[in-house]
Amino acid sequence: MTFKKLLMLLCVVASFSAAAQNFSPAFEGFSRKKPAFITMADGTEYTVYLKSFKRKKGLIDQLKVESVNGGKKVKINPEDISHMYIAPSGLAKLAQKMDASTDLTKIQDGELNAEHLDEGYIFMESSEVQIKKKTQYCMLQLMNPTFSGKIKVYNDPFAKETASIGIGGMTLAGGLDKSYYIKKADEKIAKRIKKKEYKKDMTEIFSECPDVLAKYADDPKWGEFENFIYDYSTMCN
Repeated sequence: MTFKKLLMLLCVVASFSAAAQNFSPAFEGFSRKKPAFITMADGTEYTVYLKSFKRKKGLIDQLKVESVNGGKKVKINPEDISHMYIAPSGLAKLAQKMDASTDLTKIQDGELNAEHLDEGYIFMESSEVQIKKKTQYCMLQLMNPTFSGKIKVYNDPFAKETASIGIGGMTLAGGLDKSYYIKKADEKIAKRIKKKEYKKDMTEIFSECPDVLAKYADDPKWGEFENFIYDYSTMCN
C-alpha cells in the first residue's frame, strides 16, 4: 500500500472516532444496491431500493423508489413521508459510520434507529423549508442525529464550504459548510442560517439560552458552530 493510500485510510478511520458534537458528513451519492427504509407520514414502513431524486433549488422534493421484491417504480413526495434511512455510496459510507448505540451523549428523540446509524445509514426527514418568501416540503439530511432532541441541523446542498485541506479528493481538515437549515423542537419550518449572518442570528435565535450565549457570543466563530449546537442541545433547559 502506498503512503498516499495509507494516509487516506487513516483519515477515514479517524472519522469514526470524531468528537460526539461533530456533524455527520453531507452525502453526495447513494447506494442503489442497498435497501432504504422509509416511514410514511401515516406510520407505514417500507423497505425499498432508492432509484433517483428530483431536486428543486438543490433540495430533494421527490423520490423514485422500487420495492425490494421488484415491480413498478413509484414516485413519492416529501409531504407523504415522515423520515427515511438511506445508504450512502463509496467512501461516503465509511465517513458516515458512527457508534450511535454506545454514544452516551446521544439525546433520544423517539425517531432515531441506532442500528441503522451504526451501519452507516443517513437519516433524512421531511420538513417544510423556508426558501426566500415561500415554503416547500423537502427531504433533508439531519446533520446532528445523536444530539437533535432540542434543535435539528440539516444539510444545505447549495452551501459553499470554508477553506479545506485535502489529498486525492478527500478532505482532511476544514470544509465546514457556510450555511445550514435549522429547526428547533417547537418549530415546523426549517430556516437557513449563514456564516456571514451568524453573529446577529446567534443572539436572536438562541436568546432563551443565556448560559450558552455567554460561552460564545463575545467572539462567535463559525468554525465552532458544531460545538455551539451541541452545547445548546445539552446545556439549554
